[in-house]
Amino acid sequence: MKKIISILLIMCTALPTLQAQDCELPIAVAFKTTSQPVPNSTQRMIGNKLRQLLSANGVSGSLEFHSFALVPEFEVMGKSVTPGPPKQVVYQLILSLKVMNVDDGVVFSSYSTDMDGVGTSEAAAYNDAVKRLSPKNQDMKHFIYEAQDRIIDYYNKNLERTLAKVGMLKQTRKYDEALYLLMRIPECTNGYESVLKMMEEVWLAHVNLEGMKLLTKAQAIWGARTDSEAAIEAANLLAQIDPESNSYAAAGELMREIKAKAEKNTPWDIGLKVYEDNVSLEKQRIDAAKEVAVTYAKHQQANNPTFMFVR
Repeated sequence: MKKIISILLIMCTALPTLQAQDCELPIAVAFKTTSQPVPNSTQRMIGNKLRQLLSANGVSGSLEFHSFALVPEFEVMGKSVTPGPPKQVVYQLILSLKVMNVDDGVVFSSYSTDMDGVGTSEAAAYNDAVKRLSPKNQDMKHFIYEAQDRIIDYYNKNLERTLAKVGMLKQTRKYDEALYLLMRIPECTNGYESVLKMMEEVWLAHVNLEGMKLLTKAQAIWGARTDSEAAIEAANLLAQIDPESNSYAAAGELMREIKAKAEKNTPWDIGLKVYEDNVSLEKQRIDAAKEVAVTYAKHQQANNPTFMFVR
């Protein structure tokens, strides 16, 4: 009986980790721009080590959409220089690792370890210390699993609050930011069907607004003049309108009018956007929404470079 109870306890303890392993949670390696600077060669080396750690534990690192970051920071506890020859630099370091939310800095998991390094220069001493770091270290593996579990737990607890914020952004027509927040939510979050429903609502509102803007601009261009240059400029705008937009039908009518009335010899290979028949509408919608979210994220990170991501 005791053996059965022990097995059940082990299974219950493992459930969150199994859930994390079944859920795609991309984590990118990044340095905080405010951290104590380290040699460039050390940045590259620690970056490679940490990517190996993530890869060994089944974690992908998205280069286009950074939601979570694995952030290393070094603290110098001691430094000495032996006269030589050759001169030797000796460092006693503490390496701190944190898995963080890139937007608000919430720390999901942390780990630290003492490191010693010796070399003929400061960079060489740092690199010697980093070389001793093993991605197969069991404490580091546990640190990554713990981070994944806590990320899922965080979104389970805060889903209603996140969706409420998305609703407010939708009301104020901040659709790009709303889609960004939705795309960050892990698919294994409890109640994810409500995320997909909200994503559809926000996406349709987004394409309706953008479609109206594009149609209005194309109509103004074609209304002002009907030469070849205007025809191509207006048609290129119409070609950007999403098939789900309320303006799509009107865009088709205007496209046919432009083709009929455009000057002869106008080069024409422009058509309205269409969805692929062999791919589900939901998948194409999610992919398109992700493109909008990625563009928004890149803009935000460029304007507020808190993190420097390892490429």
